[in-house]
Amino acid sequence: MKGLLILLGIIASTVIFCGVVPFVVMPGAGISMALPVISVPGEKLWEDFLGVDGLTVTNTLIGTLLADVVLLAFAIGATRTMRDVPGRLQGLFEVVTDALYSLAKSTAGANARKIFPLMATIFLFLLVANWIELVPGVDSVGLMHCAEDGVNGYPKDGVTLKVDEPLDAGTRATEADYEACYAKEHDDGEHAAEGEATAAAAGENSGEEDTAARDDLYVVTSFVRAAATDLNLTLGLAVLAVLAVQYFGIRALGLGYFAKFINIPALDKIDREPMGAMDFAVGFLEIISEISRIISFGFRLFGNIFAGQVLLFVIPFLAGALMPLAVYGFEVFVGVLQAFVFSMLLLVFATMAMTSHSHDDSH
Repeated sequence: MKGLLILLGIIASTVIFCGVVPFVVMPGAGISMALPVISVPGEKLWEDFLGVDGLTVTNTLIGTLLADVVLLAFAIGATRTMRDVPGRLQGLFEVVTDALYSLAKSTAGANARKIFPLMATIFLFLLVANWIELVPGVDSVGLMHCAEDGVNGYPKDGVTLKVDEPLDAGTRATEADYEACYAKEHDDGEHAAEGEATAAAAGENSGEEDTAARDDLYVVTSFVRAAATDLNLTLGLAVLAVLAVQYFGIRALGLGYFAKFINIPALDKIDREPMGAMDFAVGFLEIISEISRIISFGFRLFGNIFAGQVLLFVIPFLAGALMPLAVYGFEVFVGVLQAFVFSMLLLVFATMAMTSHSHDDSH
């Protein structure tokens, strides 16, 4: 009965928030929906934060910190009072970590205990970070500010559309529009004068008579955005993963690990084995391969999560009321898959780095 009530609650919430609210309540209140600004880099929320010069806080940084807090709270809450008969939180934690450790052991063997902590931490962090974008309010609730040059802005009071009208794509703001809006918000005569001068110059260049700058074009920068939609995070994790692979290789094989990059012993065998020169040249390909892994790690994760974010933005405006639910289900799967792929590649590469391929070594 409890499970049935939970299922009915999910269905009711879906109908209300995916059907009634956006298609009945909001249009009745004169509130319109419009596509948000889609930007590749994380949007700036605060510059010179807390008075520190150069300290910029972006919404993807907030998303990263939020994922950290959620993951730490989960781990601490599950392990604070360990019991022989685990509760639900401890049981969930044990199931997840045991599954990850079993996977690491089946892949890395005796080296699993060394690789597992980093591999499991990255998996859990990315899983939480990827699923945060599915929380209502993420990527949609934030600070309203003047639309900058080249960005589509909307009136602060919203745009009321009739049923048979196409979706309003907003008005592309110019530098003059931004200056006029900024002056209105801050009562700044200097920016107002700059806006009028910019508008006049634009009118002279274009030959248009109507050069009045608009002061009502706004956009919203969300407070929280999925961390993996920022290339800085994905490339940072990629660099960390590749450096960790080198660390595990050196720890297991010592300085002999570098022989796969600069194979000096292969040069000694050139006079006896013609393939010695080929073995030496392969080392340079290994160097290129290690560097390319950074791109592979970083862009695969970024591309899939960012594409999912854009899909969540666009689908509600192109399909029926219940279609976003299917997209949500798909993104739940993608979030798990991308976290698994990243951590699994780290596990496999680290295992390969810790395995000697020298013919002179004993089994």
